[in-house]
Amino acid sequence: MSEDNEGREIPVKEYGKRTLNAARLYSLLRSEGNVEDPWHVMVLAVCSFEQIHVRDGWEFALTNRQDIEDVAGLFDRANSPGEFREGIRELKERDLRERMERGELDL
Repeated sequence: MSEDNEGREIPVKEYGKRTLNAARLYSLLRSEGNVEDPWHVMVLAVCSFEQIHVRDGWEFALTNRQDIEDVAGLFDRANSPGEFREGIRELKERDLRERMERGELDL
């Protein structure tokens, strides 16, 4: 992490918003942008709009790659906002089940 943000945790709401925006951009770059490797453009855009260092942008993207790809797939498949919301709920439920199976959550 950069020195400005060292030791700073991303709040859950900010993480969700950043992931959603990154996934939307990634989906658009893949489908409309004819970009050979959309990850580079997406990371630079996240860094610019979130005002974070490039290292932090890459760390975010690589750490959350699967989430970004999953949400981008929802953007591609959903035919309505309702379908998209339902897909997000399913992803969250799947993530919770997987975390519970790994013993990461104490409920």
